[in-house]
Amino acid sequence: MSIGIIANPLAGRGRGAKAAHTVKQMLTEEHVDFEMVYTQYAGHAVELADKASERHPVVAALGGDGTVREVLSAVWQKDSVFAVIPGGTGNDYARGLGIPRDIPGALKVLREGTAAQFDVGLEHDQVFGQLACIGFPVDVITYVNEHRDGLIKGSAAFLAGVAATLRHLRHYEARINVDGRVVEEDVVGVFAMNMPYCGGGMMFAPQVRYNSGEFHVVIVRSISRLQLTVTLPKIYSGRHVSHPAVEIIKGREVSIEGPSLPIMLDGDIFPARPLHAKINPGAAKVLVPKTPA
Repeated sequence: MSIGIIANPLAGRGRGAKAAHTVKQMLTEEHVDFEMVYTQYAGHAVELADKASERHPVVAALGGDGTVREVLSAVWQKDSVFAVIPGGTGNDYARGLGIPRDIPGALKVLREGTAAQFDVGLEHDQVFGQLACIGFPVDVITYVNEHRDGLIKGSAAFLAGVAATLRHLRHYEARINVDGRVVEEDVVGVFAMNMPYCGGGMMFAPQVRYNSGEFHVVIVRSISRLQLTVTLPKIYSGRHVSHPAVEIIKGREVSIEGPSLPIMLDGDIFPARPLHAKINPGAAKVLVPKTPA
């Protein structure tokens, strides 16, 4: 089995380059048939993964969740199985798939894992596999992206973004339609989740799985800065779902109308527009551990 690896050396504020070097060394020593190519600009992973899918039955993304999204968008309608080697800041794809976030563990899945069906989300014509959202999480990621060169790295970078966002917390009137069920609420954020995690381990939708065939739409109603500050630590364990400001609705199609807001897909931010997302059950194949983590 040959493996095409699309590596983003800039992911994780340099972690991607270090991870790529380690992966290349380990796979070479283990005599694995692989080809590694490096991204040079935003969107380049799509082009590289598209070409790699013509030569390799497995195409792996080495980088952050944005890199994984680009590789997924290139291969989800191809015969290739996609794989994940975490090398970014949040690495929430790896968490949701049960892939170890250390290189040796991730490479064991790459060599010995099993192909599983993976649900693919489409937000208009953009592919995502983790989440589509509006509101305060977009503000958090914007802050993280604007401070890439800072000293704070990893999950701590997301916490710094949360702290900065809380100081200027905004809320919006939104009309949310999930499979025909309409909710009109004053919200601070809405998430269409295909996997449990975002923001470096925040478990917004504890029960959703990448092959469940439906989104878990997490609605966070208008909440004070103090209440949100107290509730946010509970997100890491999933205990936030009992808060009266949080509601989760399951469905295969979701639209959000209201003020024109930027949209975040798997950590990538897109221009403001009404959000409209559909799920395509089992549309892709992904390598996961043979024994669930």
